[in-house]
Amino acid sequence: MSLAKRNEREYLDIAGSEGGFSITAKPEHAEQLSALLTRHGYAHRRSKELASGLEQLLFAEISLRPKVAEVLESYKNVRGS
Repeated sequence: MSLAKRNEREYLDIAGSEGGFSITAKPEHAEQLSALLTRHGYAHRRSKELASGLEQLLFAEISLRPKVAEVLESYKNVRGS
């Protein structure tokens, strides 16, 4: 019997940023999440320039935050990936 795999997306969270809000993610999660948010029609910009190797999804429209938070929670709770 093996232990269940830890949720590798649990670290994802929304943070305030200058003029909006952002999500900082590993590149593979940023790519998947960006595609999902684009399908929902939520405008954002993807920044790949962080020294830590992480990427940011940047949102300028504050009013999207609750909707993006719903998509993020759903993404974090998906099993099997």
